[in-house]
Amino acid sequence: MTRTAKRAPADRRQQIIAAAAELLSDGTGGKLTHRVVAQRAGVPLGSTTYYFATLDDLVARAVEHLSAQVDADLDEVAAAIAASDRSPGAIAALMHEYLRDADRVRTEMAVYAAGIERPELRGLSRHWFDGLVAILAEFTDDETARLMSVFVDGVTLHASLYDEPLELSAIERITRLLLAGPTDSDRS
Repeated sequence: MTRTAKRAPADRRQQIIAAAAELLSDGTGGKLTHRVVAQRAGVPLGSTTYYFATLDDLVARAVEHLSAQVDADLDEVAAAIAASDRSPGAIAALMHEYLRDADRVRTEMAVYAAGIERPELRGLSRHWFDGLVAILAEFTDDETARLMSVFVDGVTLHASLYDEPLELSAIERITRLLLAGPTDSDRS
């Protein structure tokens, strides 16, 4: 008779965190319970309450997990921009391609929503925005980098609500306007 191998505590804990992160990304954040997470993770309910006494602690670890995915996405965005010609058309095309990945869009929205619902998680929620500003500031001024990041947040929200990104032509038109910088009338 073969014995079933027990999972190491760290593996089980990570499995629970990953399940909670998936549920947050799927839009179940408002209905998240220890029981729902246990079902998703395929573990006994007692495991979730053993490793995470409070739901707030579990949600915080799940958002940290999602934030690590956002970090990886930021690294990929930085590499893609660096490899491009950095023109408004290239930036818009990269943005449009990124927004076509529904999993990424849902992950970003889940991290933002967590920061809105739980002020103690706002630092993690701001990580994407701040990281994107830093990436864009490598080839434009700080103000334009912030404005572009606000625009990216907006088109990300749009993509999450409509299940598809804004048309590439619209993204490119706005990107060109933003990257053109202030006009003489803006300066006065």
